[in-house]
Amino acid sequence: MTFDTLHFLPDLTPKTDERFSHLLSQALDGQIPVYFAAIPLALCVPFDLDYRPDLHSVGAEAIKQAASDARQGKPRKMFAYQHGYWFVVPDDYIPYFAALTGLPDYVPCFILGQPEHDLIRDLQGPIDPISFRQLLGFTTKEGHS
Repeated sequence: MTFDTLHFLPDLTPKTDERFSHLLSQALDGQIPVYFAAIPLALCVPFDLDYRPDLHSVGAEAIKQAASDARQGKPRKMFAYQHGYWFVVPDDYIPYFAALTGLPDYVPCFILGQPEHDLIRDLQGPIDPISFRQLLGFTTKEGHS
């Protein structure tokens, strides 16, 4: 089982963040900017507070692998969007839980929308919408491969 297919297991399916879905759609259409930055882990909160992949054997193994990757200098990038003072991690629970095991000061994130926070570091962007779609594997504006 791969990291990307975990959400297809019934016990490893978090709640859907409709705001994230809307923001991602807007980003893919070039309607909102996308940035890349290091966000303090302490400012990141998961959308689904009840989702616990660490309590499932498959999820725990995926977290362990993601933590190992991060220790080797290959952390998985997460999506986030700002909500007041905080940054919501809407879907990247495995990298988020992996970060919690190592407690880095900062985590690499794609930020949907213009971030306004003094504590983020290394802000890059906005990312060109066409480049962003290509990063996600889409080749056209409509989001079709």
